[in-house]
Amino acid sequence: KSVIQKINALSCYLQTFESNNTTMRRKTAPLTTLVWLIIAASILLSSVLEERSPIKMMAVVSAEDSAPTATTSPNEGCNNNDNNDDQTCTDPSTEEESATTTTSQQLSPSGERLITSTELASHGIKSTESKEAATAGGHTIWLSILGRIFDVTSGGPSYYGPKGSYNFYSGRDASPCFHSGKNNEEGAAVNLEEWEDDKHLMSVYDWSQFYEKHETYQFMGVLINSKYYDENGEETDVRKDIVERASKAKIIADKEKEARKKARLEKRKADREKNMKK
Repeated sequence: KSVIQKINALSCYLQTFESNNTTMRRKTAPLTTLVWLIIAASILLSSVLEERSPIKMMAVVSAEDSAPTATTSPNEGCNNNDNNDDQTCTDPSTEEESATTTTSQQLSPSGERLITSTELASHGIKSTESKEAATAGGHTIWLSILGRIFDVTSGGPSYYGPKGSYNFYSGRDASPCFHSGKNNEEGAAVNLEEWEDDKHLMSVYDWSQFYEKHETYQFMGVLINSKYYDENGEETDVRKDIVERASKAKIIADKEKEARKKARLEKRKADREKNMKK
């Protein structure tokens, strides 16, 4: 614009000069014509450059990118009702994804994930597998105790792998085995709720608390359709009774332990006093 202004100023100067000097008018006529041609060319060039301005072109591209792209017809996925002006439109693909997520992540009333025995079994390790195969492909190891499932992958193959001491526990609920040590199908099938000694239940419950409080083992959810949780993830009466009996036995055991400790301290004190008298 400053160039055009200078050319206009030069043109005005020439016109003024010609009007005041008739003799020079004939000599400067070609120059005046040339100036006007330069002005016209400058205006044309300025308009072209303005259209191709990077800022303006970026604005156009940005506007095009922000414009929505229609991949389906406006009424596709809509529930049209001739007797109702309202239309409910949904994206079928979104509905399918939502349904899949809901199915795979169903939760109990308390917000805990519902896990089937089939899914739990898929996270087990066969004793016949090699150590490499057991940990290949990011395979995770789960176990269940009293119906509560934990990811114990961080324990490694040395514990839950093919030759691990706790291999039998992977991919299943073998709660009775945590007390009996009978790590086989027969031992896992024992009805621990029928045990008369509540201290045996306390042993299993202590193990469940070990997993609950472990720094790296992760709680995954509850085992549904089991003796511990029903199909909705609600705690069964059997589990409630086991936990109640185990908790009471724990209180009694802690008191007995404290009493034994106190007795030992008193005996040591008495022995010291007896030795001092001698």
